[in-house]
Amino acid sequence: MAYLDIDNLRTIFLDDEALRAVHLQRQPCGTVNLASGRIVACDPLVQPERQPFVRELQARGAFPVEVLHDKGEHALAVLWLRDRGSLRVADLSWQMALMEGEALDALGDDEFYGYPVDAGLGCFMDPDAATAMAERDKREADDPDYSNYYDDVLAGEMGDADVIDHYPLGPGSASNMVIFRSGWGDGSYPSFWALDASGEPVALVTDFMTMTGGDARDEDDKRSDAYKASLSPEKHAALEALGAAAVEGDAAAIKTLLDAGLAKPNEIIPSFGETAITSAIRMNQIDALRVLLTGVQGLPMPPQFYRMDKEESYIDYARMLKKPRVEGLIDLLEKAAAPVPKPGFLKRLFS
Repeated sequence: MAYLDIDNLRTIFLDDEALRAVHLQRQPCGTVNLASGRIVACDPLVQPERQPFVRELQARGAFPVEVLHDKGEHALAVLWLRDRGSLRVADLSWQMALMEGEALDALGDDEFYGYPVDAGLGCFMDPDAATAMAERDKREADDPDYSNYYDDVLAGEMGDADVIDHYPLGPGSASNMVIFRSGWGDGSYPSFWALDASGEPVALVTDFMTMTGGDARDEDDKRSDAYKASLSPEKHAALEALGAAAVEGDAAAIKTLLDAGLAKPNEIIPSFGETAITSAIRMNQIDALRVLLTGVQGLPMPPQFYRMDKEESYIDYARMLKKPRVEGLIDLLEKAAAPVPKPGFLKRLFS
């Protein structure tokens, strides 16, 4: 069967809370003008002349575009042809968007037709926008200092943005293209129609294949989420307060929190992704570190899940930091790590 991750595609209908649970966010990108009823999806800097999909829309006008992203990396790009709130997921079917000459039965398992990306960009546009882009490119090329469309036209508009509503012939002209960063970058990416019960398209979705099963989390994310879910609200708040106190070097607050018993020095602070001991070392807060190590039996190892190197101890971490450690901090860690003699050891040694 050709590639089709329905769970990925169905995430476009999730509300914001459900999206957050799988580490996705929705970002509106503007509207694309479809005067011809035909849609092109492509990398506009690599293949702006790409043919539109075979399917022709009955509707004409401006249609909203959005991306679903995880930490800025676009997972899906969506062209909405009907209002999302009016649709029921269970009523929809999905079909790969094809160009002239493409046939689903020619595809093997997990194969797909997609558009090639070599400039890290994708877009939705009417074919007229490609004509406008070619006209702008030709006009700009008359300038002897003109380099290319991206450097001399798009880069200034995009800046650091991940999306742009671009009018090649200037604001107010008829044709535009909504451009967005393409997932993890270059590759080839398929698009799919969401069809209602009558077979009419309600959305066009490009899957940038940065996730599977509609979940943008990696295994570390899932373990982290499970850890956070295991904490009571009171313990979560206590850990966050302990982390903040360690960063600020507030030894008195640390002692109060430790005495309360909810937060411990070697537990992960959820929003920090590190323990209070790590925070104190990182911020050079020796007084805070001294209180955190008081009453601790030896120097513990950092929780394994959050260590890049399974053998890295707190002493290794402190020595690795480029910022010089405050005088006495390394000695404090080494003293805490030293084995504690068992009762009677010295008496037996010298008897």
